[in-house]
Amino acid sequence: METTPQTPPRSKEYWNNHARSFPRFEEGEDNYEAGVMRMIREHGVDFRGASVLDVGCGSGMYTIRIAREAARVTALDVSDVMLDILRKDAGALGLRNIDYVRSDWMDYDGDETFDIVFCSMTPAIISEESRFKLLRHAHGKTVFMGFAGLMKSDVMTGLYAHYGVTPRLFANGTDMRNWLDEQSIPYAAYPVEGTWTVKSPLKKLADSCTTFLSQYGVTAERRHLLSYLAAFEEEPGVYVERTQYRIDLLIWDKASA
Repeated sequence: METTPQTPPRSKEYWNNHARSFPRFEEGEDNYEAGVMRMIREHGVDFRGASVLDVGCGSGMYTIRIAREAARVTALDVSDVMLDILRKDAGALGLRNIDYVRSDWMDYDGDETFDIVFCSMTPAIISEESRFKLLRHAHGKTVFMGFAGLMKSDVMTGLYAHYGVTPRLFANGTDMRNWLDEQSIPYAAYPVEGTWTVKSPLKKLADSCTTFLSQYGVTAERRHLLSYLAAFEEEPGVYVERTQYRIDLLIWDKASA
């Protein structure tokens, strides 16, 4: 029996569970986040000395990079576990210019506006109301990254088939583009596509698979899961997941909205 896809998960419980296997900040200028940040700068976004709101900051993979340039960053996420990871990593790096806000986006009651509003892959921005709220909090640029119809993991593909799940089509980037067009808000769009390659120990990958399946109401059978994942061990104790993705990087300015 096929499982019906649900609304993208936004609950505190889901993201707290996902935090166990969620990627976190990594140093270096040759990784994915560093490349995206270079692209954002090249297209006219200057974080230096700016006030920044990071909506759905997660574990802070971008927050920390932004905070190294910005005057102040407000890091907002529904998950206190994600924020604890960010707080720990930022503290270890000596960053003291981050304000941590545990809140669902639509419950956030701050009235401050920011030089830059930054949103990366967050499912919090899916409704018209949530998009208008972005506009209200930005008096400068908004940077929005969302999927454009492709996020396909080689690991999850077989698990979805096994459990009869039709995976959801991730298109929040495309949806945002359509909404901006409807509102006659000019923006620049830059496609980003490729393959994420993530190496993990078995437990971390198994936790990630279990969390992803849970959003479809599926409880993974542990013995089958561990047996299935054995095929993804590429060196002793190292399991590799490859995910094809297509992302829209959208940038617009309050002055044009």
